[in-house]
Amino acid sequence: MKKTFLGLLALLAVVFVTGCATPASHYELGVQYYDSGKLDEAIDEFQSEIVSNPVDPIVHKALADVLADKGLLPEAVFEWEKAITLRPNYPEVKEKLEAAYLSMGQDTFEKGKNDEAIEIWKKAIALNSENIEAHKRLGMAHMANKTFDMAIPELELVTDKNPNDELVLKKLGMAYFQTDKSDLAAKAFEALVRLKPTDATAYNNLGSVYLKMKKYEDAIQVLTQAVKLAPGKVEILNNLGNAYYNDGKYKEAGLQWAKVLELEPLNKTAKDNIKTLQQMGE
Repeated sequence: MKKTFLGLLALLAVVFVTGCATPASHYELGVQYYDSGKLDEAIDEFQSEIVSNPVDPIVHKALADVLADKGLLPEAVFEWEKAITLRPNYPEVKEKLEAAYLSMGQDTFEKGKNDEAIEIWKKAIALNSENIEAHKRLGMAHMANKTFDMAIPELELVTDKNPNDELVLKKLGMAYFQTDKSDLAAKAFEALVRLKPTDATAYNNLGSVYLKMKKYEDAIQVLTQAVKLAPGKVEILNNLGNAYYNDGKYKEAGLQWAKVLELEPLNKTAKDNIKTLQQMGE
């Protein structure tokens, strides 16, 4: 009986020792290396785990996180995309991907690759349609491409959420102006001058819209304010001269164009306009 009992203990000891000796998985080793700051070793272990278990989203996320820490963002995005494909409802990965798409899109945009940046920011919006920053950057990229009709819905969405975004209001007003939506352009620039009452360019843009709408008295009013804020800006003086001219106030128009020539004696627009007035006998 005693021998049987001792034999059972020995058997249990063998089982226990064997269990403790089970080697850690590549994933577990990768986590250990990552926690100790050994990123290259962690990458090797996570990649080995993926070879044997390619459908585990947790491992793809772990590999992506290490790659991101090493500054390898495109490679990290590839692994995060794998993870989100395997587990569509993976909030942590979605958050990381959104941020990565914003960053990669901006880098791409600053390199002049507007179309590529647009596609990247679209991915961010596909993950989260409420990502206002992605809509804003997408709208700006369309403005840079002069695809104004495509810029408008993106910028409108931003202003709906943040009506005080001055840059978006300016770009939206310009997009409306370029697509002959003068009423909407006027509303955008009117909102902008309320936010920036000392911005001469905002007043000038609004004056340009009023000119296009043939609201000459309104144009004169806002362009006069623009001149007060920036008396040496020839573009504004030329516009104010145009507003006076179209309102039948030829003397006042001539005075504005004369100021332009004082600042820029070779300004062709002002010279031609004054010549027109002289031919009219004004």
